[in-house]
Amino acid sequence: MSFGISITINSDGTTEILKNESSKRTSKRNKGKSLTTIPLNFTVIDIETTGLDTKYDEIIEIGALKINNGIIVDKFESLIKPRSCYYDENDNEYYVSEFITELTGITNDMLTTAPDIADVLPEFLNFIEDNILVGHNINFDINFLYDNLMDELDYRLSNDFVDLMRLSRKIYPDFKNHKLKTISQNLGIDTSNHHRAIGDCYITYDCFMKLSNHVNENNIDVNSLFLKSNYKYTDLRNIKADTDNFDEDHPLFGKYCTFTGKLEKMNRKDAAQLVVNLGGKCLNSVTKQTNFLILGNFDYSSNVKDGKSSKLKKAEELILKGEDLQILSENVFYDLINNE
Repeated sequence: MSFGISITINSDGTTEILKNESSKRTSKRNKGKSLTTIPLNFTVIDIETTGLDTKYDEIIEIGALKINNGIIVDKFESLIKPRSCYYDENDNEYYVSEFITELTGITNDMLTTAPDIADVLPEFLNFIEDNILVGHNINFDINFLYDNLMDELDYRLSNDFVDLMRLSRKIYPDFKNHKLKTISQNLGIDTSNHHRAIGDCYITYDCFMKLSNHVNENNIDVNSLFLKSNYKYTDLRNIKADTDNFDEDHPLFGKYCTFTGKLEKMNRKDAAQLVVNLGGKCLNSVTKQTNFLILGNFDYSSNVKDGKSSKLKKAEELILKGEDLQILSENVFYDLINNE
C-alpha cells in the first residue's frame, strides 16, 4: 500500500512533513466543509481499520446508510482485505491482531476472501455520490477514506460532512463524555452491534435522529451554538487532576505538554485532563518549560504556513537551541498515555 505524509524529525532538530513518491497525497487534505446544520438527506458512514494512523494502517471494513427525508433507503457494506500481513511464531499469516478481532469481531478468516480496496472504493463512491456525510468523529473516517481514494483513484473526497460528536458536545453538554457508546446509552439506543462498520452506522443514525428531534422540539438554533462569541477559552494551566495517586515512573509525570492543531480523537481539554491525571502539566503555548508538543490536525488551522503552526516552528527553534523538547504525533501521544 502507498503511504503518504510522514512527520520526520531530523538530526538537527527540524521537523519535515514529507510526501512519499509513490503516493498522490499532499501535506494538506482539501476536504469538504464541516457543517453545523442538521440535514434531512445524507449518508451515514463508518469504517473499521487495523489501527489509528492513516500513514501505516489500513481500512478493513466500510459501512454506509443512505438517508432520504430522515428514512433509511439503502445500505452499503464491505470487508476489505489488507495488503500488509504479519506472521506469528509458527509462521502463520495474519492481517489483524487479536485486539482488533476482539474489538470489532472481524477475524483473519473473514479478511482472507475479502475484496481489495481498489475494487471497493469505486462502489463506495457510487453509493455516496455527492451526499452530505454524517458520522461520529467523522474526521477519522474521512481522513482514511480521503488518503486511500487519492492513492488508489487519484480522487479527492470533497463531500461536506457533519460530525455527530461535535454536535452532541453542544446539544448535550452534560453527558460524561461524547463517545458513541456514551451518547447511545444516554439516548436509550442499543449498542450491541458496536464496532462493526454497518452496526456503528445504524447506531450513529439513531443517535443523529434523536438529536435532530431534540433540536426541533426545543427550537434550538444549532448554528448559533458554534458562533465564536459562544466560544469558552480554557486555560489548560488551570486544569486540576482528578486524583493524587500518581505513578512517578510514568513518562508524563512532572512533564509539561503543549498542544497544536485539532486532535482527532478528543478535544484539547480532555487530552489535557489525561496529562494532569498522570501528574503532568499543560501549557497554552510553547515555552522553554515545554517537554512535549503534541501535533493535531492542521487541516482547518488558520495560523499554519508551509505546513507548520507557529507552535511547531517555535518548538523547532527551541530544539535547535538544545532545549529538552520532543515533538509527538497525536497517535504517539496516546501510546505514551497508555505507556503502562
